[in-house]
Amino acid sequence: MGKIIKDKQYYKFCLYGFLKNLRFFEPFLFIFFLQKDLSYLEIGSLYAIREVAINIFEIPSGVIADALGRRLTLASTFLVYILSFLVFFLGQGFWVFAVAMLFYALADAMRSGINKALIVSYLVRTGQAALRVDYYGHTRSWSQFGSAISSLLAGILVFFNENLNVIFLFSVVPYVVDFFNVLSYPAYLDEQPQKKQPARHKITATGKVFLRALQSRLLLKTLVNASIYGGYYKSLKDFIQPFLKSSVMVVPLFFAFSDHEKLSVLLGLTYFLMFLASAFASRHAEPIKNKIGNPTKLLNITLATGIILGILSGAMMAYLLYPVIIIIMFIFLLLLENLRKPSAVAEITTLGQAEVHASVLSVMSQLTSIFTAVFAVIIGWLADVYGLSWGILAVSLLMLVLYPLVRLPPPAAHR
Repeated sequence: MGKIIKDKQYYKFCLYGFLKNLRFFEPFLFIFFLQKDLSYLEIGSLYAIREVAINIFEIPSGVIADALGRRLTLASTFLVYILSFLVFFLGQGFWVFAVAMLFYALADAMRSGINKALIVSYLVRTGQAALRVDYYGHTRSWSQFGSAISSLLAGILVFFNENLNVIFLFSVVPYVVDFFNVLSYPAYLDEQPQKKQPARHKITATGKVFLRALQSRLLLKTLVNASIYGGYYKSLKDFIQPFLKSSVMVVPLFFAFSDHEKLSVLLGLTYFLMFLASAFASRHAEPIKNKIGNPTKLLNITLATGIILGILSGAMMAYLLYPVIIIIMFIFLLLLENLRKPSAVAEITTLGQAEVHASVLSVMSQLTSIFTAVFAVIIGWLADVYGLSWGILAVSLLMLVLYPLVRLPPPAAHR
């Protein structure tokens, strides 16, 4: 196997991923909503709106890409993101933020998969198609590096600005740069080797795969196992923000700092460590799977471990016990999600027929969004009524009850 050609376009692809992940608001989005006097239920509903809308918008986004071309569509997503950021910056109230979430979801849906397709076209043209996995790993590492750096920079920005609106303005800057970066991609990358299927064909194919999954108990259980943890983690992860906000007074660090300054440092460092864990898990997912023995066993072990961590963190939050340990638990929840992804994709595509792999993975994405939306609303409602810790604990106990139903049988039982 040859070596990657690190030409100008290689660095443009890397720059795209790095700038795209400079979302300075991410470690503080939940706190921002609390600062705007939203309830936990309203915040959970906003996250649910974003998740569901991303999947709904994926169909029309394909039509937009066909009409504008892949480069212009990808560049345009940054303008839609910026519009979302400006609505967040200027807006006030649940419904205004819901509109901002819809713009964000539209941009995410438009962007989904386009850069990967551009990379594939470039690799084919330059004779590097065999290096696809390694090449994408290089560009993805820059994305993860961007997320980690973004968290540290966000902590610094918030340290000096108690008004969190400013982080949305700072997030505009890298997105403007990335807009022009994508426009500078060579025009030949817009060429597509074959015409895309009409949107209605994609909907029909996905629907057929879902019906087939309902008929195959093993495929359905695998899809649910793969997606339920993703929904569980995505609904849970940002609730570390209000927990840290409530516990900064008992954290024996940074005595000279105000509570706001402590929070900015803690959240910046926590998300920095989360993204480092993500990078580690992505790089070592295959060796760990091989050590455990098979994808099925890894999916079961990581699901059970994640549920236990959720129960423990919820119980400890109730008494503000050991905040540092709770942070570590949340980091491990992310690490487990990144360990699961490659095995989940491998197992699902093994069970599904080759010609419908894309549709099977689309069903997994849809189910993940549904679980995320449901869990986020449940946690938000219970957090308002009984407290944040009870919301997290209740959803984790629900996962424990569901575990026997989604636990996968050993590979020998597949035959």
